[in-house]
Amino acid sequence: MAQQVANFSLARLFESIFFSSFLLFVGGFGLFLMGELYRLAVEKEGKKLNQLASIVSRIFPFPDKKYEFNLSHVVLFSMLIALLCMLHHPAQDVIQHEVEKEEKKVAKTKEADKRRQKREEKKEKEAKESKKEET
Repeated sequence: MAQQVANFSLARLFESIFFSSFLLFVGGFGLFLMGELYRLAVEKEGKKLNQLASIVSRIFPFPDKKYEFNLSHVVLFSMLIALLCMLHHPAQDVIQHEVEKEEKKVAKTKEADKRRQKREEKKEKEAKESKKEET
């Protein structure tokens, strides 16, 4: 256990501090934008968009129809973003498989072109040699 603590990199510490603060910023900004959207839909344009405002206020039931968030909300939302970023989507495997297929196809065509070019060079060389022998 003591050896694991000793195996410590300051570069990784800086990276983790930077990315966690960036993630907190993204989480806070996302919650702020959601608050602005809520305020626009419910408070400001609520009278014009009566049905939409009632649906949004039912989905997000805030006291006095005031959107509020604090640091714990930001931290939880940031953790949710981090978890969702770590998911592996099956479409990524499909894209990677298609790219590998294309690479194999390109490699085969290059290989076939090289063989064809070698055959042509060999034929030209033989033709030159036969002309020399005839003369």
